[in-house]
Amino acid sequence: MQVNWRYHRERLGNPWQALDPYHNMRVGAEILQDCYASRQDWWDSVGCYHAPANPKRASRYRRRVEIQWRRITQAG
Repeated sequence: MQVNWRYHRERLGNPWQALDPYHNMRVGAEILQDCYASRQDWWDSVGCYHAPANPKRASRYRRRVEIQWRRITQAG
């Protein structure tokens, strides 16, 4: 996961924490979980993770992630 400093500075803490991949992943998982709590759908949550205030961008991102997920899972 990659969490944007500009939008999630308060969650990331200080810049050094933001650069820690494990901390970044925990924060990303929290964001995704928050999205799921309000949407109750994992695919909608993926879009929310990327663009919670922009449904068009969220939908586009969700489709791209879903395509990659299907490609990976079909390859075994």
